[in-house]
Amino acid sequence: MAKSADTQIYQVNIPLTIDKADILKRIKRLGNSTRNEKMAARLEQITGEIAEKALAVAHPRAVYRVSAARVIDRGTVEIDGVRFTSRSLSRCLEDQSVVYPFLATAGRELDEMPTSPGDLMMQYTLDTIKMVILFSAAEYLTDYIKEKHSLHGTAALNPGEFADFPVTQQKPLFELFGDSAESLIGVTITSGCALKPTKSRSGILFPNETGFLSCKLCTLVKCPGRRAAYDPAEVEKYITAD
Repeated sequence: MAKSADTQIYQVNIPLTIDKADILKRIKRLGNSTRNEKMAARLEQITGEIAEKALAVAHPRAVYRVSAARVIDRGTVEIDGVRFTSRSLSRCLEDQSVVYPFLATAGRELDEMPTSPGDLMMQYTLDTIKMVILFSAAEYLTDYIKEKHSLHGTAALNPGEFADFPVTQQKPLFELFGDSAESLIGVTITSGCALKPTKSRSGILFPNETGFLSCKLCTLVKCPGRRAAYDPAEVEKYITAD
């Protein structure tokens, strides 16, 4: 069994900022509804109102560990004694002995914000705001870990991104945090491996100087968080090649 590099669980409170212009831009990408000037004006008004309410209640936060990693074989990795099954994770951690498992969330407070059940525009706007807050929280956490632990390049894999690292890998990741996931940041996992609150993310951050991006292994074209195009050559390198 791999010996843990650090048994402490670190909690990080995420500074909250909301760029209303960015949120509005994301929403307008949806379709043709905003071509109507009246509809566009209402959308802008709703975005401003919900963003203000979100700023008042949102509490994004995260936890992470500094963990010992050991590649057992081409498809199995052990992190602080907990086993993960993934060829891509095994390949990514070939030369790494320390990794940073994490959980980040936009927070329960946003899920408790009231919305009109029949107002689809309001509901979608709030969902987009929660998504943007989660993305920002994950980015802040990455920068925080890099600075605190003197890392340069990093990369991450998130359970559920693609078939080789499925959502079921949330379970062993949660084992690393135990009750702290809920007690410190309010995140729980369902029997189907979904995270609650819904705008939460788990992952394994690791040192990487190659510019690796997990998006290149993902076939979901219309992902709002996509940072790079799907790349069959990367799939061959990290997943299918022996």
